[in-house]
Amino acid sequence: MANKKSILVIVLLAVILTAASLAVIFLWQAEPEGIVIGISTLPDSLNPILEQNLQGKNANELIFDGLANWEVDVQSGKRYVDNALAENIVQDELTKKIYTITLKQAQWHDKTPVTAQDVKFSFDAYMLESNQSPHREYLASFIDSVNVIDDQNLTIEFRKPIPDYAAIPILTFKIIPSVYQGQKLSTDLRSGKLEQEFAKKPIGSGPFVLDAWEIGKWLSFKANPVYFRKVPGSDSVVLRNIIDPVVRLNEFRQKRLNMILETSPIERPEVEKIGNVTFNSFVPYAFYQVAFNTKSELFSNLEARQALSHIVDRAALAPSITDRDGMAVLNNGPFPSNIFDREFEEFNIKPFTNYMPLNMSQAKDLAQKTGLAGKIVGLLYPDSLGEFGDMVANNLVTQFALLGLTVEAKKTGDQVFKRLVFAEKNYDMALVYSDGFDNFYDKLNTWYRSNGVNNIYGLSDRNVDKLFDNLNAVSLKFDMSTLIREIHDDLSALAVSINLFTLQKDVYSRAIKNVVIASDNPFLSVEEWEQVK
Repeated sequence: MANKKSILVIVLLAVILTAASLAVIFLWQAEPEGIVIGISTLPDSLNPILEQNLQGKNANELIFDGLANWEVDVQSGKRYVDNALAENIVQDELTKKIYTITLKQAQWHDKTPVTAQDVKFSFDAYMLESNQSPHREYLASFIDSVNVIDDQNLTIEFRKPIPDYAAIPILTFKIIPSVYQGQKLSTDLRSGKLEQEFAKKPIGSGPFVLDAWEIGKWLSFKANPVYFRKVPGSDSVVLRNIIDPVVRLNEFRQKRLNMILETSPIERPEVEKIGNVTFNSFVPYAFYQVAFNTKSELFSNLEARQALSHIVDRAALAPSITDRDGMAVLNNGPFPSNIFDREFEEFNIKPFTNYMPLNMSQAKDLAQKTGLAGKIVGLLYPDSLGEFGDMVANNLVTQFALLGLTVEAKKTGDQVFKRLVFAEKNYDMALVYSDGFDNFYDKLNTWYRSNGVNNIYGLSDRNVDKLFDNLNAVSLKFDMSTLIREIHDDLSALAVSINLFTLQKDVYSRAIKNVVIASDNPFLSVEEWEQVK
């Protein structure tokens, strides 16, 4: 009897193991091949109208188009705006506000045609308040209405006369289909099952089609064979999730990755030793800052914040990086100091005034006046800043100690950092990498407005709010530059953050031809990339 029971147990175990093995075979997916790109986090959504993390915003460029697209010239490496879904964009001679647009004969990834109704639907979804689109305020400040003429033609009416060189970049907002899986989508893109499904398995009109999404591991995209611009040079692109930067670099070294997007400036000497690596370097629309929590007891005092601002030597925070020409732009205010040179070159505008220069004596006077000596405060920074974050944080601690202030630097996981700093605002100081901006830093208002979603400082100032309102309302570059200077002056006076620097960013690639990266979005020229076997 005992033997029979033993045999039965063995048979049952064999059946269970066989079933488990079959389950693994059917559920396991082999990692896709193609141009494999290592990133630290996968997209949290693929709906370009809703709030997305940086990886989601980048992936938008693979899947979706606007009426116009930002492009990068492969030969010169310069960024420019070109018609995309729009065949023609014609300004009304009389009003100068209305643009008539004729669409190209483009298709969605499900082979249905792109229509003017899709453009109006997309705009209405951006405008729907319950979607909480991060693009809503910006688009609403320029565009009054989108009106369908027929399937291929529509008009866009701006709120006031606007020249085409200013209007066309606004029309780069991504267009999504109004019909998905044969059903009409609701403009409320958060509530329904169909709308939620779209965020995970979208269709667009872009150069690549979403192929598969293995949660926590990778996303794969296959080339769109009927893309209206050109058929992509590579059959597939894979975004592979590798959290640890050391592991990412090792995978790149072992030729299991073709590209790394998120890099540290202190890695470059090591990467140069690998060989056959292409470096695409650019100055991103991003910056590092030390944020003050003005609701904390110590930093509610303006002069205490000013004391720490005057003691920081930006050039000495990351030796061999921040002290080298071309690698760092030392910032004098909330807008990176090179914004006038990059975006307003034709006006020859004088540089920003530095209201918080390195000034040891002034810093010590303010520190004594506000009783900084002997106090202990914390400086939070996220894991994602890696070894570079360690270096900057430790040097900040040393510089602040010159005032008798003890600063305890603490590195936390990115999610914990986001919760403590952005959600709970439970911190003293935070070393923050601020990104996701465009060339005019339109989303800077989300950081410094009284109700801004990224206002981690506790700042509430009516004059600053009004200046951002005025900035959203202008369309001419010169008017914009005047308001940018006013915002710089007001925010510098409030000293809610120590603005550090903008650093040149490197993207590493190997075994890929025609890679040109000239901005924070790495995929502007992705259809030109070709894998070298």
